[in-house]
Amino acid sequence: MTVLEKSARASVESDGLAQLLSSPLLGVALAVVAVAQQLIGHIDCDVSWFSTFAEKVLDGRVAYVEVSDPNPPAAFLSLMPAVLLARALHLPTEAMVAALVFFAAAGSIGFSFLLLRHGAARSWREWMQLLNAAIFLLLVAPEIVFAEREHIALLALLPLLAALAAEGRAPAPRLAHIVAGVCGGLAVALKPHFILAIALPALAIVLRERSVRALLRAELIAAALASVAVTGATLIAFPAYVGEALPLALEVYGPARDELGHFLAHSLALAYVALLAGFVVAARGAALGRASLVALYSSLGFFAAFLLQGKGWMNHAYPAIVLLLFAWIFLALRDRAAPVAGVRAALTKFLFVPALLAAPAYFGIVEQLTDHEEHEGLLAAVAAVAPPHPRIATIASQLDFGHPLTRRLAGEWVGRQNALFVTAAVGRLLEAAGPEQRERLEARRSADLAALAEDIRVGRPDIIVAEDRATREWVLRRPEMAGALDAYRLAKRAGDIEIWRRTE
Repeated sequence: MTVLEKSARASVESDGLAQLLSSPLLGVALAVVAVAQQLIGHIDCDVSWFSTFAEKVLDGRVAYVEVSDPNPPAAFLSLMPAVLLARALHLPTEAMVAALVFFAAAGSIGFSFLLLRHGAARSWREWMQLLNAAIFLLLVAPEIVFAEREHIALLALLPLLAALAAEGRAPAPRLAHIVAGVCGGLAVALKPHFILAIALPALAIVLRERSVRALLRAELIAAALASVAVTGATLIAFPAYVGEALPLALEVYGPARDELGHFLAHSLALAYVALLAGFVVAARGAALGRASLVALYSSLGFFAAFLLQGKGWMNHAYPAIVLLLFAWIFLALRDRAAPVAGVRAALTKFLFVPALLAAPAYFGIVEQLTDHEEHEGLLAAVAAVAPPHPRIATIASQLDFGHPLTRRLAGEWVGRQNALFVTAAVGRLLEAAGPEQRERLEARRSADLAALAEDIRVGRPDIIVAEDRATREWVLRRPEMAGALDAYRLAKRAGDIEIWRRTE
């Protein structure tokens, strides 16, 4: 085969691949896969807990007093519409959560595309490739991260990022930019850290345009006002958050970060750094288009938030990785970049493409498609000894021992917190604490254990799930928990996990 024939064949193959990637049928297939995945699996522990939180508030419990969490009110309020609709339609809350997130994703993607079309000119094929990539990364790839606050925040923030990226041709109507900014403000209300995902691309644009006037864009002003207004309104509506939960978050939950070695070995941090380094090398010498620039710096903002939180959880890493992949996509679509060749071509082929295709694996595709339990055998073990619709509490450091277990058994959660996370966090923080801080932390731990003892005494759960024997014995040795399990007997085990049933 001659060089000319090889070149022609490669061109035909490349054109065939481009046609496949831009096919509307591919987009439909990806959407079907996304829906099927959520039907096969179940919502994860965080979404399950905040659904329970929202339900308890609707039932009259006082938020951050009778049911509490270190996260701001927007965390459970974001699921309140799903809970309200589920009750009105007599449908499972989980199904309504998934349905509303799919609806929000469709709106976010559609609105973002309307804004982007006012920016750089693209062919129909490029728009379809971008749309299919968005469906894949925003609906298929999330897997067990689906409907997490980070997933919802990224969907809310996407139109604002599109507005920032769209400058170049005829601008979109000002109202569209304002609406996009308001959506971005809602994302910040979910977690204050997410302001970095707006601030960094905004500053990158300021540096590129060499003018601070770029900060006076309608979407940025709207985002700032919306985040302040929404956050302020929720804090006024739920004042106990400021008095009770926020100090706890600042003193205990926030500082309880993972150890650096464990964080690097068991999180997506190194994978992100490798993908980022590859992007920097691949983009060398290329005049990055605005879309690539915005996606890159917003990704860095989310990655900074991931590091600041210091927990290493995959949901915390999700927006950073997805936006970095979008930056690669815009680069691959030649968003005003130099032609693909040499090192850049090799990195695109051997780093970006595998990373893009593997995105669902980062966020639990195996767990989702196998409907994998948070703790294998626990659901069946509890179901075997529990009465119908059991009242459940846990003696555990993590919320995944009780959630979504309680909801999957159509039970009722007993307890104001989702787990003994304060007790667990204090145990880590005490190692480096000084005398005064130690006293404050001990008081926090004592209050946490006393609250659980009271919840068990007053709530009279049918089932108490203990993380393991060592945890149970340590907790019961504490004076705050004395006699908490006197009315219970060990009924079953699931591995190291103990299931205690009420006997009276």
